[in-house]
Amino acid sequence: MAVLYRVFPWLKSADPEEAGGALFVPPQGGGRIDNPGTYSVFYASDDAQGAVAEAFGRFSEWSPAMLEGSPALPGSVRALGRYQLANERPVCDLDDPRQLLELGLRPSDVVTRDYARSRGWARQLYERGEWVGVKWWSYYSPEWCSWGLWDTAELTLDEVIPLDIGQRAVQGAARVIARRIVR
Repeated sequence: MAVLYRVFPWLKSADPEEAGGALFVPPQGGGRIDNPGTYSVFYASDDAQGAVAEAFGRFSEWSPAMLEGSPALPGSVRALGRYQLANERPVCDLDDPRQLLELGLRPSDVVTRDYARSRGWARQLYERGEWVGVKWWSYYSPEWCSWGLWDTAELTLDEVIPLDIGQRAVQGAARVIARRIVR
C-alpha cells in the first residue's frame, strides 16, 4: 500500500468527490502533468511535509492566514488528507533511472519548468495505459516524491486533519524548504 498526502480546501459537510471533499479533483490546466480534456490529475505527495511544501512553497512567509479555506468554498479550511493506494496499481516511477532510460526521458525532462514539455511526456504515459499515474521527486526536496494519479479508483481516504500552523507537517516543511513562519 502506498500512503499519500494532499493539502486541499475542505468542507466537513462535502461529499468526498464534490468541491470541498477529500477526493475532489479541481479544474486544472496549470500543473506539471495536466492535460485537461484528456484526463484529470489527483496530485499528492508520499510525505505529509511534502504535501504542505507543494501547497505553500511559493510563499516566502507562512502564517495562519494561508491555512484559511478557499474563498470559493465559504466555511472551508485547508486540510491534510491521508490516503492509501493499493500496491497492485502500477505507477510510473520517474525516480528510477531504468524507467527514464526505457521511456527516453532525461531527469531535466521531468523537472523542467517548460510545462508544455512535461505535459507532452505525461500525455504519452497516460495514453500507454500501463499506469494509474506517475511519480517524480519533489521540486522542493528530492527526499519527497510528488504523485499525479489519473486513475483514483483504488485510492481510499484514511483521514482528514484540518491544518494548523503549529502542526508537525507544517513546521517540518517550513524547516526543510527554509520558510519563515509568522504568527
